Amino acid sequence: MVELVPGVGRGSLLQRELLDPSRAVEVGGVYRLDYERALVLTADKWKADAGGIPPFCFLLATARDISGRKVSDPDDDEVLLLRVEGVANLAMERDLLSVREEALRQALVGGRIPTTDDVLGIDPYTKERISFTGLDCRILGTFYEEQLDGEMVLDWGHDVDNFYATATYRVYKPIGDGLSSIASYLKPVADQSVQRVRIGVVRYSSTRRRARAAGHADAAVEINVEDFVGQKTGMFGMTRMGKSNTMKTVTARVFMVSERRRRMGEAPIGQLIFDPQGEYANPNTQDGTEIAAIGPNHVSIYKFGADGSQSHVRPLGINFFDPQQIGAVQAMVAGELADSSSGYVQDFAQASFEDDRSDRRATAYAQRGRLALYASLLKAGFKPPTGYSVLVPVKKELREAIDPPKPAPSDGEEEAKEPLLRLLPNGNGMCAIRAENMIEVVQKVIDLREAGSVAAKEFTDDVRWQSTEPIFTGQSLSSRVRGYRNLIKLNRFHNENTKRDVADEIHEDLVAGRVIIVDLHLGAEAVIKRLSEAIVYRLIAKQTEIFTSGTKPPSIQVVVEEAHNLFDRRKFDKDRSDPWVDLAKEAAKLNIGLVYATQEVTGVAHEVLANTKNWVVAHLNNTREVQELSRFYDFAAHADSIIKAEDKGYVRLKTMSSPFIVPVQIDRYGLEVVNEARAVAGESALVPPPTQGTLL
Repeated sequence: MVELVPGVGRGSLLQRELLDPSRAVEVGGVYRLDYERALVLTADKWKADAGGIPPFCFLLATARDISGRKVSDPDDDEVLLLRVEGVANLAMERDLLSVREEALRQALVGGRIPTTDDVLGIDPYTKERISFTGLDCRILGTFYEEQLDGEMVLDWGHDVDNFYATATYRVYKPIGDGLSSIASYLKPVADQSVQRVRIGVVRYSSTRRRARAAGHADAAVEINVEDFVGQKTGMFGMTRMGKSNTMKTVTARVFMVSERRRRMGEAPIGQLIFDPQGEYANPNTQDGTEIAAIGPNHVSIYKFGADGSQSHVRPLGINFFDPQQIGAVQAMVAGELADSSSGYVQDFAQASFEDDRSDRRATAYAQRGRLALYASLLKAGFKPPTGYSVLVPVKKELREAIDPPKPAPSDGEEEAKEPLLRLLPNGNGMCAIRAENMIEVVQKVIDLREAGSVAAKEFTDDVRWQSTEPIFTGQSLSSRVRGYRNLIKLNRFHNENTKRDVADEIHEDLVAGRVIIVDLHLGAEAVIKRLSEAIVYRLIAKQTEIFTSGTKPPSIQVVVEEAHNLFDRRKFDKDRSDPWVDLAKEAAKLNIGLVYATQEVTGVAHEVLANTKNWVVAHLNNTREVQELSRFYDFAAHADSIIKAEDKGYVRLKTMSSPFIVPVQIDRYGLEVVNEARAVAGESALVPPPTQGTLL
C-alpha cells in the first residue's frame, strides 16, 4: 500500500493539524517545483468541490513516493505552504483551447446558442482534458515537526531546503480548523509569552459567495496579543475602512492581558490613546459603544473644558505659570516657535529652566529665565492664577534701580508717599514679583541694561534669559520676530487651576495600568499636535528616568489615531529630535509600544516604518502609497488587491509572531468585546439599550 504522505502517520502532528480530511481537501498536484514557486495542476471539479480557489488562497503540498513502494525510512516529513498568485500555462493548453475555440466558432456560425458542451460538440474525453488548469503559487515556507522543550511542535522554515523531481507532490486546500491553524500559526519560540485572542476570520477575496456556500468563510484567525505589547504596530487604510475598529479591538484585548497580569501579581499595562475624533471617549453609531465603556474604574478621559464633576474625566491643559510644569511649557513654546529660523529658538529649546538643587547659580538663572517667559505669556494674553507671584533672586543694586528707595523729607516738607513696590523682598535675597508687575519689571531690567547697568547685565547674562528675551520683545538682534505673538494660539492649552503637569498625572495613571484617553476632538490641529508632542516628550523622559535608574520601565502602549496629522515626514527628515521618531527608536528599551493608524504610508517617517513589527493593511486608493508599502515584507504581492478591494474591515495582517501575511476580515468591535473586557476586570456586563418599537 502506498503511503499518502511518506512517514506521516495519521497520529502525527502534521497529519492532525494540517492534512486530516476534515481539515484539508485535495485539489491537485504539483507539476513543476523550485525553491521559490510551485505550479499546480488542478481541475474544475476539484475546484468546485473545494468551494473555489480564489487568489491568495493558501494551499498545502506534500510529497508522495511514486514507485509504489512503502517508504519505511523517508526523508524529512514536511508540508509546503503555498499561496495562489495567478494562473500558469499547461504544456498542452494551446491545443486544448484551439479545440474549444473551433467548437465554439462552429456553434456561433451555425446560429446556435452555446449553452452546453453538448451543443458545442465536445466529447466527454475532451471536456475532461480541457477542465485542467494551472495555478502559479509562491512557496511561503515549510511546516515540519520539531522538539521544543521536550514537546513536539509544528515548526516553520521560511524557505525550502530541498525538492525532488521524482516525487509527486499532492496539493490540498486547507479548510475549517485546518485553515484556522495556518492563519493563526505562531512560530514557536522557547519561553515565548503567548496570549491568543480572536481577531477575525480568513478572507481571501472581496467576493465571498462560494466560500460561504461551502462553509469555508468562518475560519477564525487568532493573534498573540503579546506581539503588540512594547512593539510598533501600523494600521494603514483609507477613512472608514476599519482601522479604528481594529485599534479598539486590540486596545480591549491588551486591557484583558493587563488585568490577567494584575491578578497574577505582575505589573499591568497602561494604554495612552490620542483620540482626535472623540470616538474612544464617547459612544458612536458605528460601534454602539466606546472604549470608555470598560468603566471609570479603569479608564480616564482628559479633554478640553472638563469641569472636574466626574472623577475620571479630567481637564486637558497645563498651568503655564507653574514652575513644576515648566518642562511641558518649554516643549510647547519651543514647538510653536520651531518654524522660525532665528537662532534663539534652538537655544531656548535646549536650555534648562528647571531648578537644580546642586547648583544655586544655575537655579538663580533658571528662575530669572522663567520670569522673562512668564512675562512673555502675559503679553500673549495668558491669565495667571489668582494672587500669582514668583520668587526671583535680585541683588540689592538692581532692586533699588527698579524700586528706588523713598527719599528722606527735607525740612518743612511733608513725608513722601510710599512708592508702589514692584519687587517684594523676603529678606533672603529673593524678591516676590506679582503677575501684574512682571511685564514692567522685565522691561525695566532690559532698559537698565541698555543704559549700562552692570547689575542688570549680570542679571540677564545667561542663555535662559537671552533666548527668552526675543520672545518678550519681539526683537532678535537687529531683526523683528513674532515672539510672544506666536504663543497666542497656545492659550487654549492653559488652565491656571491645574496644579501639576498633566503629562506627569497621565504617566502615573499609565503605571497603574489604566486606559488613558486624550480626547482631542475640540482642539485645532496645530494645538493638538503641540500638546500631543509635549505629552510624548514627557512620557519618554519619565520612562528614561526609570530605565537609567536600573529598574525595568512599566509597560505602556501609545495609540495614535489619524497619525498623519501628528507625523510630519518632512520634519523627521531634518529634525531627528522629533518625539515620534524618538518613540520609534527608543521605545523598545523603554517598554513603550506604539500603535498608529494613518491613511498615508508615505507620511510616516522611515524610522517609524522600519521599526514596525505588526502591520494591518486595509484598502489604499493609490499606487504611490502601495509602492511605499511594498517595500516591506511581501506586501507587493497584495498590491493590486489592496487598491481594488474597498471592503470595510478586509485587511492583510502581518504580526511579529506570524511568519506570513494573512488576509483577514476583522471582527466588529462592539458591546460583546466591551463586556469581555469588563468581565476580566471583575465588572458586571453592560446591557444593550432596548430597541425602539415601531408604531403601527
